[in-house]
Amino acid sequence: MNDQQEKIKQREALENVYGNFVEPYVNQLIEINAQSLPTTHIAFSGFCCASGWLVLTLLYCAWMRSRFKK
Repeated sequence: MNDQQEKIKQREALENVYGNFVEPYVNQLIEINAQSLPTTHIAFSGFCCASGWLVLTLLYCAWMRSRFKK
């Protein structure tokens, strides 16, 4: 029975290795300082990009329609 308990303890130790050692190290490596990020207005730039593509699409459709009317 002692051998069985030893195997259970080893298994628990292996299962806890990630949470105890690996995860804090990975979190430390990927931590981002919020002060160092530039402030960008993502909604405005996304709106501009979508609007630009919409205008280009409408111009292309108008151009193709005018080519086939002739």
